[in-house]
Amino acid sequence: MSFLQPILLIGLPLALLPIVIHLINQHRHRTVQWAAMMFLLDAKKMTKGMARLRQILILAMRVIAVMALLFAASRPLAGGWLALTGGKADTVLILLDRSASMEQQNLETGLSKRGAALDKISDLIEKTGKGSEIILIDSATLTPTQVASAAALTDLPQTFSTSTGGNIPALFEKALEYLATDESGRTDIWLASDLRQSDWQTGSGQWQTIRSELSAKETVRLFLLTYPRAGTRNLSISATNVERRRTPQGFQLVMDLTIRRQSENSADDTTVPVEFTINGTRTVEEMKISGEEMVRLGHVMPLGKADGRGWGRIDLPADDNPADNTAYFVFDDEAVRKTVVVSNDLISADAIRAAAASALDASKRYEALVLSEEQTARIPWEETALLFWQIPVPEEGSPEAALLRQHVDSGRTLVFLPPEETGSESFSGFLWADFLGKGEAVLETGWWRTESGLLANTRNGNPLPVGDLSLFQARLFEGEAQALLKLESGETVLARLVTDTPGSVYIWGTLPRPDYSTLASDGIAFFVMIHRALEEGTNAVSPARFGVAGVDLPSGGVRPSPLDEERLETVLNSPGLVPAAYEMGSEDESKRLLALNRPASEDDLRVVAEEGLTPLLEGVEFRQITDEVDSGSSLASEVWRAFLVAMALALLAEAALCLPPVPEGKEDILSKHSSP
Repeated sequence: MSFLQPILLIGLPLALLPIVIHLINQHRHRTVQWAAMMFLLDAKKMTKGMARLRQILILAMRVIAVMALLFAASRPLAGGWLALTGGKADTVLILLDRSASMEQQNLETGLSKRGAALDKISDLIEKTGKGSEIILIDSATLTPTQVASAAALTDLPQTFSTSTGGNIPALFEKALEYLATDESGRTDIWLASDLRQSDWQTGSGQWQTIRSELSAKETVRLFLLTYPRAGTRNLSISATNVERRRTPQGFQLVMDLTIRRQSENSADDTTVPVEFTINGTRTVEEMKISGEEMVRLGHVMPLGKADGRGWGRIDLPADDNPADNTAYFVFDDEAVRKTVVVSNDLISADAIRAAAASALDASKRYEALVLSEEQTARIPWEETALLFWQIPVPEEGSPEAALLRQHVDSGRTLVFLPPEETGSESFSGFLWADFLGKGEAVLETGWWRTESGLLANTRNGNPLPVGDLSLFQARLFEGEAQALLKLESGETVLARLVTDTPGSVYIWGTLPRPDYSTLASDGIAFFVMIHRALEEGTNAVSPARFGVAGVDLPSGGVRPSPLDEERLETVLNSPGLVPAAYEMGSEDESKRLLALNRPASEDDLRVVAEEGLTPLLEGVEFRQITDEVDSGSSLASEVWRAFLVAMALALLAEAALCLPPVPEGKEDILSKHSSP
């Protein structure tokens, strides 16, 4: 319990006045012994116990009335649903989810989930936590920021809207790092989130560490302010596979458009005006949506002969969430799709080279290069989109290890193939283990991932013929990875390494050679896997590439320049954290284009159920407040009215107890008169 006027609580001893007055009154008259009174005293002994109880109750009601009046005058605060107790915290640590989904808003007021959470936490600190140190950690920057006052929270750039993804485990880890390095005393942690599954990453191994460290901190209290309710009038737009093509009439853009609808009447058809802006020229096209999603593959937009390079923006009308109404794209000359295979195994290397150099699209250029272990110095790192590495993992700290790390950090793709030699070096926790099979019997394929990854189903939903493959040998590995292909016995053969790099790292435990598998002879799945991995890495070497807001904005010596002048102020206020189109590079070098958009995971509407939070935070004492943007409630409410009511009830009870008892004779008379 907190108070806005705590100074008045020094008057609490005044609540003892009724008892003091009672004791004084007992000694006001001198007792005189009178023999005739002995009979009255003997008769009174029969009711002495009840009379004393009555006096005690009367005194108690008077004390309660005075105390309630003093508490009401001190303007007490209760934490709404929380019933805050324990006094003021030394430090208030605010963990703010700034993901795109937190921008869902009330159209009438324009207040978003993010804004509502900030307002309520700010109001709570202003009322109950004055003098506490305020530290903010937001999901977009993951940097602790000291806040001067609760009122300054909403004015900080670290609390502005973004179109980034959220990473709740990373937020908790940063909070624990701060608590470990700063002597913060008793700390209240407030996490504001909309409970999106994609942000909470419930399958992450980080939760085990978070649980153990939080449960060990006795001076830390955790509060979850959640906004799980989804909007009922929202559309989102995304553009993928954007390509510029040359035709006899000039250039044209080809892209895949997806519009998702979140509505109470999603079964009804609706027409939406979609606005396209290309190099500053605006056009509007009506699009019909049936059901919850509209997918238009290969949508064509003519560019003319002059627009061979540039940027574009797609906009939807205003709705519940402005953060998913915009998608940017850029276009330029196609990059050469270059693959490099570093291997001493000529059979496997030739099979990969033949597949990677085969044109999937006649309008694009494909190149593949095979190098031996002694020729690694000849790798064209800047031009390589896909790198196969079939030699031992380089030693940590070596130039080769640094170049491999730089390759995936820049967004390119790396595939590890099993070498014959057994090495002890690792890469991001990955380490080769023992061989399996050795050609003795066929290793039966059991399961493969069909919804995403290199073995995903085709666009029309047909699965790849992975089940037709025969595996004779495979090499197991250690490390945290997402399985793409498993044997019937449960071992993982193909996987994507779990890393925090923009580029993808894959592990292929088998080889495209007859003594290992039929990958090369049954080449459909093999060909598709290589070209999907190649497309992932091509974006990083393309003169016009796509990235994710909050992840892919270049840093260091590269100077990005925003291209959309209409939204220049928004982009400059949150550089790299909102959708935008950029031009990068200096005057004396070839400039590249970059389009940043929200991550695709932000369009996933699934939320973590309340019962799902318990296993994530098992052993951690926490309190959850489920709120809504337009609830109008407060985390800290004045409850002085409740004390005034308590005072009134106490006085009424005291008055009732003070009424004189009805004599026994009158009771009989009253009962006779009241009978019919």
